[in-house]
Amino acid sequence: MKKINPAGFSLATRMSISIGLLVAFLVCAVGYTAYARMQQVLDLVTREKGEAVACAVTALAAERLQAGDPQLLAKLMRDLKKSGDIAGAAVVSAGGKVVAHSDPAMAGQYVARDSGDGALFPAGPSAGPLIEAPVRTGDGSTLGYFYVQLDRSRAREYARELGILLGLMLAAAVLAGVMLAHVITKRLLRQPLGDLMEATRHIATGNFAHRVPVRKADELGRLAQAFNTMAAYLSSLFRTVYASTAEMARSSQLILAKAQGASGEEDLAEIKSAAKRLARVVERLHNLSRQFKT
Repeated sequence: MKKINPAGFSLATRMSISIGLLVAFLVCAVGYTAYARMQQVLDLVTREKGEAVACAVTALAAERLQAGDPQLLAKLMRDLKKSGDIAGAAVVSAGGKVVAHSDPAMAGQYVARDSGDGALFPAGPSAGPLIEAPVRTGDGSTLGYFYVQLDRSRAREYARELGILLGLMLAAAVLAGVMLAHVITKRLLRQPLGDLMEATRHIATGNFAHRVPVRKADELGRLAQAFNTMAAYLSSLFRTVYASTAEMARSSQLILAKAQGASGEEDLAEIKSAAKRLARVVERLHNLSRQFKT
């Protein structure tokens, strides 16, 4: 026979843990969706900022390139790098010469347009997309190109802070869910289960008259009704058994008494009648025993 572990969790505790895990799953799903959406928004905001900077700088770059004065552009490139979300900026002439760069050491060098991002800006773990905008004159001729390398470090910092916040919210939600579920399940289950346990103790001691109070019309209420039906059936069954055994005792005593002092046909007839009653009682008890599955 399998032994029951007395140190196992109660039903209310198991239900609380299950509800807590469900709450954790739901919060994780919502948190992950919010986190991914926030990252997309931050990347979009960073890119829109880069595109706005490119739109504003190209007009000034065209004017400075036509005037042959790159000093203002060089200062502007350095200032752009100091602002957030921009890792570097540069203005390159149509011939590939770096006219202005956020890194002064790059000024005057030549780069090919198809040389990739690393030719203008060093690759880094927080490097974002590279935005390229042509620098054109009023008649549409191309003087050069403006490049801005976006920086995702601030967006990643925001995402990290959001992840920590979501983690704390997850822990708080799970704790609150477990505690709330534990309180609710105990309030819902403690009284009905206590009534059933009390009724079981009465049945075990032979008190078949005890009934479980039906408090609600739910599954526990139907269980209480089924228990009361079982108790009523057992009570009726044991009353029948008690009456049958009492009749057997009387019939056997009568047979014994008559057999000891039997002296004529009348005594033999009475013994025979008592024996028939005893046989009927035995048959009744045999029929009752068939109702039990052992």
